[in-house]
Amino acid sequence: MKYETNMDFVKSVKKLEEAIAESDLKIISRINAQENLKKIGFEIGGNQIFELFHPRLAKKVFDTNLEAGIIPPVRIYIYQDGGSARCIYELSEPLFSKYGLSDTGREVDNAIKSILEKAFPNRLLK
Repeated sequence: MKYETNMDFVKSVKKLEEAIAESDLKIISRINAQENLKKIGFEIGGNQIFELFHPRLAKKVFDTNLEAGIIPPVRIYIYQDGGSARCIYELSEPLFSKYGLSDTGREVDNAIKSILEKAFPNRLLK
């Protein structure tokens, strides 16, 4: 899923953070590539990765197949694209299905879709 926002990067990140806060998923970690690259002398536009999951889902994963622990957390990638931002999410269901967890994958995908639609309504790119 790829969304194009109609807002600048900072405002887009704020909308994404708000939508995540109102969801069932939790931010496990956040990677700010823009800041990390600045530390070694490189400059790029806004660029962040949000890693999300929920302990309830993690328990389900571990109870079903410990090897599936390689998948969570899932990621939302948001980056500056000119005067706006783009947000990308790779579907989880195909990954989880390899471990007998298709339902969990669909649940995560639905939660992420809900987050992105709340943050960036009607901005899904085909």
